Amino acid sequence: MQHSASGVSRDYLINLAIVIAMGLLLASIYAPLLLWLGQTTLQAEQLHNGGLIVVFALVIGLRRLVRSQAVVAEFSRLGLLLIVAGLVCLYAVNLAERWPALALLLAMVSFCLSFAGVTAFLFGPRGVKALLPAIVGVLILGLLAGLAPGLDWPLRGMAAKYSAAVLNQLGVNVGVVLQPGQPPRLLLGVKGQIFHVAAECNGFGLLTSSLLAAAVLGFYYELSWRERIGLLLLAAPLAVAFNALRIVSITLAATHLPLPYMLVHEGFGLVMYASALLILWWLARKRASRAGE
Repeated sequence: MQHSASGVSRDYLINLAIVIAMGLLLASIYAPLLLWLGQTTLQAEQLHNGGLIVVFALVIGLRRLVRSQAVVAEFSRLGLLLIVAGLVCLYAVNLAERWPALALLLAMVSFCLSFAGVTAFLFGPRGVKALLPAIVGVLILGLLAGLAPGLDWPLRGMAAKYSAAVLNQLGVNVGVVLQPGQPPRLLLGVKGQIFHVAAECNGFGLLTSSLLAAAVLGFYYELSWRERIGLLLLAAPLAVAFNALRIVSITLAATHLPLPYMLVHEGFGLVMYASALLILWWLARKRASRAGE
């Protein structure tokens, strides 16, 4: 960056203005996608914590860049390559209209690449690296938001199946019943009490948060690609397991302790939720510590 007597060169200001204008143009192109993602995240309670994880990662990345005063406003090959790749993916969305899941993937990848390209123009490669956890988080959040409706009943089924298996191993007789209706209800019968495995109990919120936390932590701690993939692969079964344990703990507490059901439900739910995320954080930090030795 060149400096004039006034502190900042004219070329720098022109480049900065062009980059900002380009960013605004791209924002207008992706506005429908971003509005859909924002509305879906706000409307689906199970996506709230995942959205907060992405926002948190974005704030941390921007804070790093602001502190380093790393605004370069230069048109680099990296930025150009990322934006071109993003626009190619955006064009491919039209070709994939027959396959909604593929179209969503291409749309989210397109936005993430374009956002990374503008970041490269503004902050250089260092900026892309700093915001990569948030960029990957946005990608995963968008994919999960689109897959949410189709994952509801499969996740409910796994939650009921695994929690019933654990309770049976503990010597507790469990009845699992699918009650017909509009909508149908998945019920657990334990010691004369009926527990409804509702949509809120399917573990999708924990699954979303676990996958996002694994992705963000993997990039934040700069783990190797093998370790990042391993952390992501661990996040899904870990979320399913802890959601089943949540149902088990709630069922046992509700049938043995004279406590209000909502206190039991929210209390044990929070403990299991936090435990799964803390395990992912501990593993990521441990791997990072070993790499730094």
